Amino acid sequence: MDMDQVELFAQKSDVDNNLSDPTVIAKYRLAADIAQDALTKVVARVADGVCVSELCAFGDEIILSYTSKVYNKNSVEKGIAFPTMVSVNDCVEYYSPTGDAGDDYVLRNGDVVKIELGAHIDGYIATNGHTTVISANSATPIEGRAADVVCAAHFAAEAALRLMKIGNNNIQVQDAIAEAAALFNCSPVTGTASNEIKRYVIATEKMILNVPDEENRPVQDFVFVANEAYTLNILISSGDGSCREGALKSTVFSRNVHQNYNLKLKAARAAFNEISNDFGVFPFSIRALENKRHRLGVTELASRQLLTPYPVYYTRASDRVAQFKMTVLISANGTTRITPALPLPYVHSAYTIPADSTTAQLLANDAGVKVVKSGKALAGIGATEVAAPAQGMDVDM
Repeated sequence: MDMDQVELFAQKSDVDNNLSDPTVIAKYRLAADIAQDALTKVVARVADGVCVSELCAFGDEIILSYTSKVYNKNSVEKGIAFPTMVSVNDCVEYYSPTGDAGDDYVLRNGDVVKIELGAHIDGYIATNGHTTVISANSATPIEGRAADVVCAAHFAAEAALRLMKIGNNNIQVQDAIAEAAALFNCSPVTGTASNEIKRYVIATEKMILNVPDEENRPVQDFVFVANEAYTLNILISSGDGSCREGALKSTVFSRNVHQNYNLKLKAARAAFNEISNDFGVFPFSIRALENKRHRLGVTELASRQLLTPYPVYYTRASDRVAQFKMTVLISANGTTRITPALPLPYVHSAYTIPADSTTAQLLANDAGVKVVKSGKALAGIGATEVAAPAQGMDVDM
């Protein structure tokens, strides 16, 4: 690519990601409202005895039902930006079972359930995630380490959000996450991160690690500036934060657009064509492949590095992991969270947030951070509301 091409590419990127353009904002907001409604409905279905694969399929169906009804005149790409994933207890992320034998998990009372998903409109991405706890008695708060880790993740996310302002930097956000987790005797999960996003780009080189790791994952320090979008993804463990890849095979993949290979297996070629046509550059679950025979080709695609797997990671079996995830836009006018928080599970932690802590000071000051009211962009395309529980978090401050 010569210098003229580089300059043209940079100019197009600036136009595509211009957050002062009402059309760009409208597409982000529509994607966010779709993801928000899907997440709300999936959370409402979480209950003892429900199969995780059913929840994942349900979330994906909601996203696709919405995106099939919008932007149909100009052949605009839209759909799932991240397939629905439901990771339980010590499972960290990326669990999206197909429902095949030996692949699924049935939810039980007491489970700490993390749900994340995402939608895109014309390549503009909105992802979100929430943690709930299944309780046999909704009138009684969940206590113990499950309560601690939910509180830690929630307050870490809220503190981090308040620091995502023009002039602040990623190190400040990392420090805030670490302090909030420590206040509840918890730890951020290693290997997990938040990322800047752009049109058709789910993660740029700008990264906020939940746990700094200069030796294995060096990250360039950066300052937040206007015209940036981020996925803020907070994952906290009740243990030491370490994790390992589990025995389950990956079911979530994305295309590696930098790799080419002349495929020989018919199933692999058919799978690659379906993936390229239906999912583009975005992650997908093999559950979404219409022809089950194409799943056989995924193994070769991954072995040839044409697909990038999202491995399912676990902490220690006795640990519990909580997650809160949101999409954040930073413009010259301030910071906007476009995927609002859902009602929290009814938990009570024995830990407190000291009034003189940085966490308490951040939580007390949300100046410059706006949270949009979701649902407006869905008017006229079949949006419905799901009743939320009245209970919330019980933490001494």
